[in-house]
Amino acid sequence: MPNEDLRAARGGYYLGALDGLVASAEHLLGEAARRAPIEEGTLRASGALTIIVNGTRYEGTGAHALARAAVSALARAGATCVLDTEISFNTVYAARQHEELDWRHPLGGEAKYLERPLLENAGRYEKVIGQAAARGATRGA
Repeated sequence: MPNEDLRAARGGYYLGALDGLVASAEHLLGEAARRAPIEEGTLRASGALTIIVNGTRYEGTGAHALARAAVSALARAGATCVLDTEISFNTVYAARQHEELDWRHPLGGEAKYLERPLLENAGRYEKVIGQAAARGATRGA
């Protein structure tokens, strides 16, 4: 029984961490999209979130639910979970718009539209993820 309790706590920890990670990534995506340079809105609309669980990528509608199912299965098996997210902007000019500090954006937006909000909110994201993981561990899987 103690092994089952430990496995449940560990699974809850991973699920909580996943939820906190996704919430933080969604916030970052929103902040980055608001700061992305705008001409027609294509760049801002191209933002995407990818959830990664042990190297498997989950994208689009239902990605969070699929990632949670994967984490639950891994936890039941006693496996370690490696969790990550990626935020991307999928236009051919996204990287250049991000890096060109001298470009002007008369309709709004700025360079470093992804990097700046990440750096500004890193402590917040760390706290959100840590608290969510701790709550999850006390609930179990």
